[in-house]
Amino acid sequence: MRGSEVKGAIAFVLFMIITGLILFGFLLFAVVLMVVGLLIFLGFYLYVQIKIWWAKRHPPKELEGPEDYF
Repeated sequence: MRGSEVKGAIAFVLFMIITGLILFGFLLFAVVLMVVGLLIFLGFYLYVQIKIWWAKRHPPKELEGPEDYF
């Protein structure tokens, strides 16, 4: 191999490494974004379910007379 061929091979390997890191970075970012979105969705779902459960366990007080309003 001549000097220019070695330089070309090194440049190609470096380009492939940089491309792989960028691609891996985008994939990692996408996975992290999906996990965060899933956690937010699960948190909201649990919040709604707990509110429904709480409303069933603690029904609103029935107001019977004027003393209940004060």
